[in-house]
Amino acid sequence: MTSPSAGLSAKGAVPFWRTLLYSLGNAAGLLTYTTFNAFIQYFYTDVKGLPPNWVGRGWFAFGLWNAVNDPVAGWISDRTSTRWGRRRFYIGLLAIPTAIAFALVWLPPLDASNPSALMVYFLVIISLYDLLQSIVTLNQDALFPEMYQDTADRATGASTRQLVGFVVGNGMAVALTPTVYGTLGWDALAILWGALAALMYFLSLLGIRENPAFARQERPSWRAQMRVVLTNRTFLIVLCINFMTRFIIAAIVAAMPFYADYVLRISETQLTQLLLALFGTSGGSVLIWQFIIRRTGTRKGMMLSMGIAAVFALPLLLTSSLYATALVLVLLGLAIGGVVLGPDMLFAEVVDEDYAKTHVRREGTYRGLLGFIYRFPPAVAGLLLGEGLSLAGYDADLTADTQPEAVIAVIRAFTAFLPLLALILGILLLAKYPLHGEYLHTIQRKVAALNRQSEAELSSTAGAVPDMTAGSD
Repeated sequence: MTSPSAGLSAKGAVPFWRTLLYSLGNAAGLLTYTTFNAFIQYFYTDVKGLPPNWVGRGWFAFGLWNAVNDPVAGWISDRTSTRWGRRRFYIGLLAIPTAIAFALVWLPPLDASNPSALMVYFLVIISLYDLLQSIVTLNQDALFPEMYQDTADRATGASTRQLVGFVVGNGMAVALTPTVYGTLGWDALAILWGALAALMYFLSLLGIRENPAFARQERPSWRAQMRVVLTNRTFLIVLCINFMTRFIIAAIVAAMPFYADYVLRISETQLTQLLLALFGTSGGSVLIWQFIIRRTGTRKGMMLSMGIAAVFALPLLLTSSLYATALVLVLLGLAIGGVVLGPDMLFAEVVDEDYAKTHVRREGTYRGLLGFIYRFPPAVAGLLLGEGLSLAGYDADLTADTQPEAVIAVIRAFTAFLPLLALILGILLLAKYPLHGEYLHTIQRKVAALNRQSEAELSSTAGAVPDMTAGSD
């Protein structure tokens, strides 16, 4: 089968050391944001004692705030021009403030004796943290289509980026977090994870390369950008696919602390082992899915990954031991590698199609709207879990032996059925995705020609185009 990237120049291939350093930014974002998504509801419900439906509704409400900040931040990023670049500037500027805001999420100066004040603190601090995290992550992700130019390079770059992100970022966030807070406490977790994330953001700057020709493009107004982006049918399909891929993970990680406590009745250390089974295998499996996607294309590769994952989601409804659950999570992790790898590829392909049609690159604006969508899967998962636990009679003061049976049933159903539903809907959406086969090949050829033209224009006005792969490479 002919690769969609066949015949395209490999001149812009990114050296592995750059990809590795760039990937640390993904690891930093996943370390903090996955910790936030996976444990925020457990922390404020089970540790701090807020009613579960308060936390679920509050989390969902704050997600609406992203309707403005993500798209605006993306549009501003597209229009930025500094001596440090368009994207690097924001990453370097906000790395430390983002780390501090993350730490404050887990350091509330209030407790359940004043639940209203604690709830206000919860809403304010998660909104501040999410705003800063959104801007940094947006600029990290917006670099991907610019740095990697064709399907083969993107599959390699995305697999490295996601492998580092999942093993270092998600792996530590979901697997080691229970051990850290169980041994050292939540305060230590907040400071340790925040400091490590800031360090990785700064290291990622060493691997980032930006094309100065792209910063010289036309700068449309906010209204003009939104008109193009929101009428792009392909992008609207990708928005929905991204919601489903994020919801699959969000539902599982939100439920797992409760699943461990009340279904399996295991310790924090054993929960760490369980989550390592899921995230270790899903991170490692992107290396396998890289080759599958390079051969089949993004669309078919993701559909295959989702179909296999759907088969392995159902057993979570029945498992009742640590080892049986770990085995299911290992199989599920191996299956969802294509789901993990696919969103970067879809994003880059949509940017290419738009660039080929309009001759304007708007990675930041597209990524801003994706960032808006990214906030909703955890929020929806938190809302549904909170409402379900509340209706089932959940009480944080009760033990696993004294919780109502309905609570156990809700946790089991939430862990198995909701990811399965998201997987099925994801497959149906991918069937409508048009960027595959010869059409994608044609788009990538047009983009390659436009890139050569923009670099030639920069060369004629500035004397020479900086060689993006030369020097210390």
